[in-house]
Amino acid sequence: MSKYLTFTEIAFKDRETLVTALEDIGCRTIWCGVNLPMGRYYNEQTPQLADLILPRQTFGNPYGDIGFQRQADQTLTPIIDDLDRNRVLKGQFLPKLRAAYHERVVQQVATRLRGTVQRVVEGNVIKLRVRY
Repeated sequence: MSKYLTFTEIAFKDRETLVTALEDIGCRTIWCGVNLPMGRYYNEQTPQLADLILPRQTFGNPYGDIGFQRQADQTLTPIIDDLDRNRVLKGQFLPKLRAAYHERVVQQVATRLRGTVQRVVEGNVIKLRVRY
């Protein structure tokens, strides 16, 4: 049976940057709100609420919605069905989302400093340098 997993070790501070990063990795349908109910594959599955939702079957997630719930410290943490965790982007959903999010944050810093971003890929490591 499937269940939702919350990844508390991964936190996104800015909602707009997160939405933009989701669009960067290919997600086109994003529901935004407060305490929206997440869809379930099984009726026995524990109901879950989220503030950002990627609906089921819109992003390679056939078993449940992917959500992001706001925590007490105002960060957003991902919630993913355990059956979908290895299916969405071939198991690379969270690493690709984190990379896209951090690239957006670095771009914001570069804009504030009136600088440029240099992106270098070395193997599996992406290095971002801000020149100002």
